[in-house]
Amino acid sequence: MNLAKQLEISGSLYGAKPLFRFSGVDFAFDEIMRQVSLCAGLFAAVGVRPGDRVLLIAKNRPEWIVTLLATLKIGGIVVPVNPALTTNELAYIAEHSEPSLIVTDQDLLEVVEPCAINGQVLVFPTDGSVHPLSWWDALAKARPIADFVETADSDAAAIFYTSGTTGRPKGVMQSHASLWSTAQITARTFDIQRQDVSLISNSLSFIYPMVINGFGCMSAGATIVLQARFHPELAMRAIESERVTIVMGVPTMFAMMLNWLEGNTFNSRFLRLGVSAGSSLAWSIAERFEAKFGAPLFDLWGQTEGTPITSYDPRRDRLGKPDSCGRALDPCRVRVVNEQGSDLAPNLVGEVLLFGPNTMLGYYKNPQATSEVMRDGWVYTGDLGKLDELGYLYIVGRKRDMIIRGGSNIYPVEIEDILYRHAGVLECAVVGVPDELFGEQVKAYVVVKNEHSVLVSDLDASCRANLADYKVPSLFEFVTELPKGPTGKILKRLLK
Repeated sequence: MNLAKQLEISGSLYGAKPLFRFSGVDFAFDEIMRQVSLCAGLFAAVGVRPGDRVLLIAKNRPEWIVTLLATLKIGGIVVPVNPALTTNELAYIAEHSEPSLIVTDQDLLEVVEPCAINGQVLVFPTDGSVHPLSWWDALAKARPIADFVETADSDAAAIFYTSGTTGRPKGVMQSHASLWSTAQITARTFDIQRQDVSLISNSLSFIYPMVINGFGCMSAGATIVLQARFHPELAMRAIESERVTIVMGVPTMFAMMLNWLEGNTFNSRFLRLGVSAGSSLAWSIAERFEAKFGAPLFDLWGQTEGTPITSYDPRRDRLGKPDSCGRALDPCRVRVVNEQGSDLAPNLVGEVLLFGPNTMLGYYKNPQATSEVMRDGWVYTGDLGKLDELGYLYIVGRKRDMIIRGGSNIYPVEIEDILYRHAGVLECAVVGVPDELFGEQVKAYVVVKNEHSVLVSDLDASCRANLADYKVPSLFEFVTELPKGPTGKILKRLLK
């Protein structure tokens, strides 16, 4: 069934109940569904057809969700993109996904328009904008579409681009059925009810806030307090004033909120649950959260290729276990295997495999990468972990060189490619180094060519011009040589 129809069925049950609260304004279920019908008519009128991609790059706002649901309603495929990306990063995604329509913010046009080669651009306006295809003007002229395009459960609903080890992002295709499974697993696991209020302040472009938090709450009739961006004080004030019962975020967000609380008073009597995902949750943060809020902070594990896979059930778990991301959520499964693919005994470290109804269809236009990761229905995650005797999973590292900073995945090759563009750089290597607040920080080791002079400020400026801020190295170190193995490969483990 078309995912948008599933969510409209939920909307029909809750009618005038607020689905979103944004900037102090309530947006009821039925109002959002009315806008979805109008938006679907608009998209059809500008030429979006079943199977077409609609690239969505914008900050959080209710119209973001309207765009998503309208795209699905007419059989399109949404491509959500982090609004922090630069033109350089967005260009490949736009070229690869070939969207027939790009929906964006007025203040992102400078980034987006150079990438809109074949598709139209629809703009969420700021006050006084005069873009020729402006959201509210266009919506006012649209004819609503009531019917849904019939889709198979296995049809793609969304493509999430995640960085690959080759430096090129890979498009993770999730189906209508897999995204609905994610919503149902989330609502069931965390016992989300219509009286719950959840906070979303991290970008909807990621599967965690969009599907796990957003769709999970929509399917259960809960209200979502939506913020345009994350700031610890703004988040804490919203939790207090909006009587938030569930807060989901990455470990860095929780660390920043707890740090802000040290000098401020706060009332959190309505909060019943915190959920952390995106990178490993330090047990000290979970303990501080429980002490401050009187509610558990549970770790959750999964990947864009399949999530949520493990976590805790608050109906039976009062607290999590130190350094564990919980047990497999029904009906998902987890294995830990050796290099031959054989299951390992408890407490032995190997590669973590995941399986469930919420796994991806594969990588868009990349069958080779799909075959390398998906085998017999199992996703080979590249994460290293172990299972204890009770089935609790512990993630201990990553096979790949991926850096996770504040819940955002960063692959070194993207940054190294930029650094190598400098005429004075002979060699470079980028690694993640431990950081108390962000989990990891990005550090670049650089070897300078003879008779060249390279300034940190030059490298920093080059990175900032071509990469999102969170990918820019916070540390640079000049060295005379990099450690290498017998074949000449740089040994990043020694740099770490």
